Amino acid sequence: MSKIALALFVVVAFLPSTAGAQQEDVQFVLLGKTRNYRQSTNGAHSLLNTVFFGEIFLNEGGKVTNGRVTGPGDARRGLLFGSQEVPFLAGNRHTSIAALEEEYPDGTYYFDFDTPHGSIRGMPVTFSKHGRESRNPAPIEITLHQHGRVANPTAIDPNEDLRVTWNDFEYGAADPNHIIDDMIYVIMGNCFGVKTVHSGHAFASPSLTFDAREFTIPRNSLHAGQPFQVEVEFSEMDTDRQKNITSIVTYATSTFLDIRTTGTNMQDVTCPMQPLAMDGGQTDRLRR
Repeated sequence: MSKIALALFVVVAFLPSTAGAQQEDVQFVLLGKTRNYRQSTNGAHSLLNTVFFGEIFLNEGGKVTNGRVTGPGDARRGLLFGSQEVPFLAGNRHTSIAALEEEYPDGTYYFDFDTPHGSIRGMPVTFSKHGRESRNPAPIEITLHQHGRVANPTAIDPNEDLRVTWNDFEYGAADPNHIIDDMIYVIMGNCFGVKTVHSGHAFASPSLTFDAREFTIPRNSLHAGQPFQVEVEFSEMDTDRQKNITSIVTYATSTFLDIRTTGTNMQDVTCPMQPLAMDGGQTDRLRR
């Protein structure tokens, strides 16, 4: 899914006539297309899946009901949001980019939802590749460093900070609308699929934008003799204001890499040999 969206926090302003409906309930809406990749310990990448997703982010105490998105392709019949704390929807996961584009082509999609303070109908958000063949970043090349050199993912020293680097975010850029710049996220999860380290949410300090080159996982997050997992995500975004609500469209790519620490596991836990999925994009893993 996406984590991308879960990491974004935007405070939006609204016209007086509709201020209650949005200001009290909805922060912003997001629609995205994501590609998820697995990086092997020898650096090879394989596509896990592609997915179309949407989210409605709420203010504290905010409520949304009857949320749905309509648009071209499979969205013409309407895609419904769930009723969880962050209303979320996801289309079918595909194993090819072409299949995702066929089911959810670029174009304009429309949000409808109700809040206790008012309703929104037909709020448009638009996917556009801006003349490029693709706007989803290429598979991200994750490199690990310890002791001043490149580290073997299967032999991470649990007593040393782990520095994570990646290739350039080729089309990452500042937002011309000054709402949110293209973002980079680095996440580490434990063997049970629980996220234990995060590089920071958008609009938080610290956080990583498109021009960041590295992130350090502190040694106290690593434990001897255990498997862990690292994710790096690039999110290229378009922003807009329609019907006095901020909207974000994202083309994102995530790469997942398994790591393992050296030494003997001294914690009172029995880890699976392969970490459980910490993200819905890890369709090659068991879920916790």
